[in-house]
Amino acid sequence: MKNFRYIIIAFTSLIFLAGCEKSDRDTVDLSGDVNILSFTVNGHEAVVDNKALTVKLLLPPGTDLTQLKPVVEIPEGATVSPASGTELDFSTSATTPIEYTVYNKNVYSTYKVKIEEIKAKITLFKIGNTVGEIDEANKTITLYMTEGTDVSNVIPTITYTEGAEISPAIGTSIDLTNPVIYTLTYAGTQFTYTVSVEFGSAPGLVLFNGEDVKPEWGSIAAMVESPYANPKTDGINATPYCASIIRDGSDTDAGGKPWSGGALWNSYKVNIDPALYGSFTLMVLKNVAGDVQLEIQSDGEQNKDWLKVWYSEDNLGKWQKLTFVIPEGRTAVINNILVAPHCHDAGTFSTQRMYWDELTAMPK
Repeated sequence: MKNFRYIIIAFTSLIFLAGCEKSDRDTVDLSGDVNILSFTVNGHEAVVDNKALTVKLLLPPGTDLTQLKPVVEIPEGATVSPASGTELDFSTSATTPIEYTVYNKNVYSTYKVKIEEIKAKITLFKIGNTVGEIDEANKTITLYMTEGTDVSNVIPTITYTEGAEISPAIGTSIDLTNPVIYTLTYAGTQFTYTVSVEFGSAPGLVLFNGEDVKPEWGSIAAMVESPYANPKTDGINATPYCASIIRDGSDTDAGGKPWSGGALWNSYKVNIDPALYGSFTLMVLKNVAGDVQLEIQSDGEQNKDWLKVWYSEDNLGKWQKLTFVIPEGRTAVINNILVAPHCHDAGTFSTQRMYWDELTAMPK
């Protein structure tokens, strides 16, 4: 009888629990509409993809992206977070999208929002094996050619923003005995570059090139291999050697930390006066997009600045030339340069080999 009583209690409990679960299921309402109907900023309407859950918006050049108040239209009865009209900083949303979540009844959807200025860039201008120096701030491209080179009838190789139109058109022969204007048209906006030739050697102080200037790289959380055979000599970096590390995707000190890379310091320290030099250029090749970082220091690891430039998705597996601008107010001499070819937090990508080359200090 005692055992039978326990069985009755257990059976009754199961019926009670089953009833509760059914009741809970009956209260879950999955009929809520959680689509973003429209997303506008200053009267400009974004492209909303309700399948991919993305929102993309291009705004006119010069727009301050740090203080935008998007107007978000959502279905009746839904709510959105952040709320429509909330002021947010979208200046880094192109690489780190801002999330908006729409809630309705027992359903929600999270959208990734990217807002950028309308920009079109020439990222490579090359004649033969000569790669032009691109000054993005002043929209100029300078090619340094051997004295006596005939540049009156040349066809350049050009890489530029996908979706833009370029004039003169790709494949057109140009005469560079005088400067030539190139125009990119993108999203109804024009961007112009002045291309010219200078005869003689390119300016700049070469700090590492893997061949005749190859100081030893000190290891920062990962062993630097230098000289290392250049894996892609048919692009903008045709030299045979570079520097390389294996960047670990884990969160360890064996190459997985964001600062994993190499350093010119101690007996291989440099001496760069910011009064004379305004930037550094560096060639980088990898298979994952993200920030490349130069950390600059005075001797004794003092007076540190962290310079970051984005290695873009368009250049995966190819050499990209990056320009790192020295802060305008810096007066302290630069003696140590630390290179982190991928300085994003660890754990966001698989372990892979990365390369850098042609570190040069550019005069003001």
